[in-house]
Amino acid sequence: MASVRHESLDREDREDVPFLDSSDPNGAGQTHRHVPKPSIGSRPEANVSADAISFRLKVILFSMILAVEVGFAFLDGPMVRIMESIACRQYFAVIDPTQIGADGQVPEAMCKIGEVQAELAAVKGYHMFFDGTLSALLAIPYGLLADRHGRKSTLALSLPGFGLNALLTLVILWFSDFFPLRALWFTALTWLLGGGPVVSFAIIWTMMADVTNEAERAGIFFQFAIVSMGADFVTSAFSSYLMTLNPWVPLVIGFIIIMAGMMLILLLPETKHALPSRQEGPTHVELSDLTNDTEPTHLHKQNEADINGDFEDKPPSWSIPSYSHRSLRAKFRANYRFYLKPYLFILGRKPVLLLLSAFLVYRLSRGSSWFLTQYISTRYAWTLAQSNFLVACRPLVSIPLFLFGLPYLKKRVLNPRLSSTEKDLWLARRSIFCLTLGTLGIGLSPSVATLIPSMIVQCLGSGFVFLTRSLITTLVKRDETARLFTAIEIIQSVGNVVASLSITTVFQIGLRLGGFWIGLAWMLTSTLFCLVGISIWSFRLPPSPTPAVVVEDYDEDGRA
Repeated sequence: MASVRHESLDREDREDVPFLDSSDPNGAGQTHRHVPKPSIGSRPEANVSADAISFRLKVILFSMILAVEVGFAFLDGPMVRIMESIACRQYFAVIDPTQIGADGQVPEAMCKIGEVQAELAAVKGYHMFFDGTLSALLAIPYGLLADRHGRKSTLALSLPGFGLNALLTLVILWFSDFFPLRALWFTALTWLLGGGPVVSFAIIWTMMADVTNEAERAGIFFQFAIVSMGADFVTSAFSSYLMTLNPWVPLVIGFIIIMAGMMLILLLPETKHALPSRQEGPTHVELSDLTNDTEPTHLHKQNEADINGDFEDKPPSWSIPSYSHRSLRAKFRANYRFYLKPYLFILGRKPVLLLLSAFLVYRLSRGSSWFLTQYISTRYAWTLAQSNFLVACRPLVSIPLFLFGLPYLKKRVLNPRLSSTEKDLWLARRSIFCLTLGTLGIGLSPSVATLIPSMIVQCLGSGFVFLTRSLITTLVKRDETARLFTAIEIIQSVGNVVASLSITTVFQIGLRLGGFWIGLAWMLTSTLFCLVGISIWSFRLPPSPTPAVVVEDYDEDGRA
């Protein structure tokens, strides 16, 4: 029923309608239209306020994305090199201490053996596993908090978590003679403060959705992608140079830049009520509601009476009621309503479920990219600085693709009769094909000469996730976007958890087998990309609601 209801959404529920409805100055034809209660969204000055908030938000979010992407680009290569040197030193301290130099280090060329690389892969893989598991568990409660108390205040809770995570990571790596390398796994506990990157980026996407409509959203997502890729290229290249001098320098710089970017949270405006709701019922129905859209709130309150007491005349509270005298079943029902029921609208919409499955498998298949620098260094006997630089060059393909290639295809090549959403779907299908072919080539490449063309083909599909995010956003109403983006981040976090275990294991197997099989993880992920391709090629856009709008207009004029 939910899917049928969604497909027949009227124009007030769609993402591309104006923020303020135009009204007939004579009032003609409005007899049968349900007129919502006056609100701030009905005043002309609301447009000016919304535009100002939108511009300010976009500037700050772009600055945050730039700073955080620059910081993480500084971190990736140096972190791998420092962890490799620690694992290598600890290995030779047991096997052959004479290989350890006077400076306490082992030459990098001697660290490419399978035992050291397998330990490095285990530390990295399980580190991502613990990060992803905890983030997934925290995403729903923090997502609910964001809709009840605001995006900005919830996002600000992540500041101490990011700071503590950076501090503990530096302490463990610096005092590696005292702390084992696997102690890095415990840094995941810092995400209890704020929910970590999963929650932060879910809120950032939601804030962007709060002040954009369907027509501009795909462009905004691509602009985010371009900023990220540009930052990756410039800073990863610079970080690779600094690594040749001392890997600790770019590592510390990276953490400083990340914290500086996260501090911009304090400058963000609140966006929860930046734009008026376009629904005829309650003005804002999001994660904070303890029911889905198909059940009126007043009916839900009546059902809660037997669980929470007499709350009919009280608004929902963020805190979960006390159950000292209630049964376990009552506790379960209340927790179900509080945590899970707001997301049930997703289950009734098959197109949304299909695209969400694509996000899950895509994240699984992207797991191999975490080990790409290590893979190149091990298979082709390159230093990690050289490998990191080659990986950093991928935006040289991706940025022109986003700036010129995809826009040219949409405007000049594809049928102009196709809607923007239909064009996005066409491009998403071709993008997943490039990802599949390029990833398989990376795993099979016997030399760098064949690796580089394979990486180029893979980069041609880099717009897939942004195209898919734009597609899925058009399938829900604005008041459902917060829950949708939270669900996406949870699914991707689950994908990270599964990938961190499976890809790590497969990569370790490939390292032990050696030779051709070192690329086994990329052969596996290309198969997963095939599954994503099947999902996207099976997806069909829901029928356009335009005919229903025409009939409604006839009714208003009294002609039918």
